[in-house]
Amino acid sequence: KAGAGGNMLRRAPMFAPFRLRDMTLTNRIVVSPMAQYKAVEGCPTDWHFAHYAERAKGGAGLLYIEMTCVSPEGRI
Repeated sequence: KAGAGGNMLRRAPMFAPFRLRDMTLTNRIVVSPMAQYKAVEGCPTDWHFAHYAERAKGGAGLLYIEMTCVSPEGRI
């Protein structure tokens, strides 16, 4: 992108570290939350641990996990 005065601004590369408040991410790859519907009575299970561990091993800098509803009325 051209900046003020015609200077070219460089974007940070996808694999560069990124600081987010007090946390430093190893890169800018983010895994969005996915509704897997695997929670049991509103609680994450071993399935969640294994699933998100695999995503983390894949190299993503930040993982968002799916929501869980602790109230039975909020569950699908």
